[in-house]
Parts: sequence; C-alpha cells; structure tokens
Amino acid sequence: MLLLFISCYEDDSRNIQSENTSHRTSELSLYIKSIASHHAAFDDKIDESSCFSLQFPYQLYINSELASITSVQDVSNLNEDDAIEIVYPVNTNFYNYQQHQANNQSELNLIKNVCTQNFDIISNPCLDFQFPITIKEFNDLTESFETYQLNNDKELYLHIENLHDNDVYEIEYPIFLKDSVSNSIRINSNADFINAFNQFRQECD
Repeated sequence: MLLLFISCYEDDSRNIQSENTSHRTSELSLYIKSIASHHAAFDDKIDESSCFSLQFPYQLYINSELASITSVQDVSNLNEDDAIEIVYPVNTNFYNYQQHQANNQSELNLIKNVCTQNFDIISNPCLDFQFPITIKEFNDLTESFETYQLNNDKELYLHIENLHDNDVYEIEYPIFLKDSVSNSIRINSNADFINAFNQFRQECD
C-alpha cells in the first residue's frame, strides 16, 4: 500500500509539473475568467456601463411611459433615440457576479465607478464554454489534491477567482468551446485554449 501511495503521489507530482498546469494569476486563468464572466454589455443603452447589468425585473420610464423590463429581448426592443429613465431601486450584476443595490442615480454612479476601477476582463464575446468542466487542483501548503466539476459560467469564474496563491490546477482535457454561431471547438491543452482565445478575439474585434 505504501509503494502504491508513493507511486500515485509521484504520478500526480509529474502532472503538477506538466505544461497544462496553471495558477490564479496566469494568462490561462485570465482568459477563462474572460469567457466565464457575466457579460453585461447588452444593456449599455440603459446603464451606460459594460461592467455590470441591471438585474431583471426592473422598471423604466421610456419616453415618459412606465414599462417593465424582464428579459434581454425587452432591452433589445429599445430604440437608440428613446428617452430612458431608471426607476429606483435597482440591483446590479457585476462582471464578477457580485450584486449591489442602487437606490438613486448617485448610488448607481458610485457603483459604476467602483466596478470600472476593478474591471480587468479582456472582452471576448465570441466564445462560450460547454459544460461540465473538470478541474484537478493541488494545494502546495496542505499537499492535498481535489477534483471539482464545474457546471456553469458562474461556478467556473468564482472557482478561478477564489484560488489561493499556492493552488495549482489543471483542466481535464479535452473540453469544448462554442463560437458565436454555436460551432463546437475541441480544446486539448492550455496552448490550444490560449490560441483559440486570441484567434476568436481578433475575429470579434
């Protein structure tokens, strides 16, 4: 049993040294968070910020008429020349899934400033993850291994965001990404992921 344990540990140690390992502040982590972040640009005509979106449902005065906004489609139906006034209070959803309430325009402006100052996401709306995604993680301080299955963007974003500095992780490949027309892209390594991110980011620009 002892020999078996040592063998498994050495195998895992080799995995930790592999080219597919990463950590919280790596380029890979930044790109993962970019794709998995809450994409908040869809209602910029209302809140004038791509850093957060307003949480459904809420109300607006549109050309002086009261209207309930309950979906992305309701936002899409607004015209650029509409006179829009937000009915407070409203809740905001940040790019990092934090939520904050604004009770008036001054509070919304303050929230906008705070969000913008911390906004470190590289925009790439052309890619989405296909879930679930499995991550193997090693904590150097505790010398412990854990495996996590992540099932949506929020879980994945927060998992990467909340890694400790001593955590090392590896994605269980292959994973699949979807482009803007729902084509499936097979990713077999960290290098594949970074190349796909940069390629599709250029196509989006």
